[in-house]
Amino acid sequence: MKCDEKRPICSNCISSQRHCEFLEPVPTEQSRSVRSETATASPAVGSPAVTSPPTQEASNSPETAPVNMLHVELVYNLSSETMKAFNNSNIPFQDILRYGVGAPYLMNELLSLSSLHLSIVRPGQRDFYRHNSTQLQSYALNSFNSSSSQINDENCVAIFLFAGILGLHMLCETLVYPDNDFESFLDQFVQYVVLHYGVRTVAGGGRWQLLQQTALKPMLDLGARIPSENESLGPVCHVLLDRIKGLGSNETTIKTYEQTIQALQSVITVIDSQVPGTNSSTILIAWPILVPREYIDLVAQRKCEALVILAYFGALVDTHKHLWVFCDGGKYLVDSVTQYLGPQWEEWLHWPRQSLMVLNSV
Repeated sequence: MKCDEKRPICSNCISSQRHCEFLEPVPTEQSRSVRSETATASPAVGSPAVTSPPTQEASNSPETAPVNMLHVELVYNLSSETMKAFNNSNIPFQDILRYGVGAPYLMNELLSLSSLHLSIVRPGQRDFYRHNSTQLQSYALNSFNSSSSQINDENCVAIFLFAGILGLHMLCETLVYPDNDFESFLDQFVQYVVLHYGVRTVAGGGRWQLLQQTALKPMLDLGARIPSENESLGPVCHVLLDRIKGLGSNETTIKTYEQTIQALQSVITVIDSQVPGTNSSTILIAWPILVPREYIDLVAQRKCEALVILAYFGALVDTHKHLWVFCDGGKYLVDSVTQYLGPQWEEWLHWPRQSLMVLNSV
């Protein structure tokens, strides 16, 4: 990419994070050639946060650690737009940022989520922002994997936040950018849930009482406002459970499906009644980890009735397609499951398909 020769600095150099020769006096032809070759060899994003962690000396030296304007943009977008729709738990953004500054894995995942958001709301720059989102998340996961064995009372809050942000990110990535092959999508969905389970297990680690004494308390209290799993099923979920029981599966499998459908009922209850203090988008994001792990295994095995439940979840997601984290992911789920299972499951899928038709006709 060549300089567009706009002063005081060209727009191409700004976007590619390169040193712009037009910031300096007009060079000789020889020096221009040398600097041009150097710029061409530079990576698109030369950020320590993307490639490798900076040393202490480098981080203190303004000559070796210039401000990465892309990351400044991502932090601003994170605070002003990305988290606005989902940080409904009254946790101040300053607290989230404070924990992120002390935990590279959390800070990079926050920036990664912001970049993913921009890839969705700025389709003309989708590839650029999505590429940077992937780089930042890879660094975050590598950093977390190298430090998770050292979990203690000081870093458990950062790790818990990391689990939540990572789950949000991966759910969005799965729904908004699904693979054209539904089999691959299912593999990606299972991978997302399993990874999120693992990180949350590390984050919990018997420290729930400690977490209740931190800035996370408002978010943890949201769980108390989610309807109990003992809540009676409504007509939609009741019919679905009766159908599954009629298949004659073993008792353990029936119990798994019952717990999964109960979690589905919790989502429906929150969406229909708008339970005070509980944002319906929050429970939609939480649903994949509210269900039993055994249900995710049934999805991985492509059990038809497990995929039907996934289509029901998709219909509920579609009620929030106005949120960037979901977009058309709910419709994709319902349509894909319908096509995958074929006409013999049409009656089972009547409710999610009907819900989709009603929403799209409004």
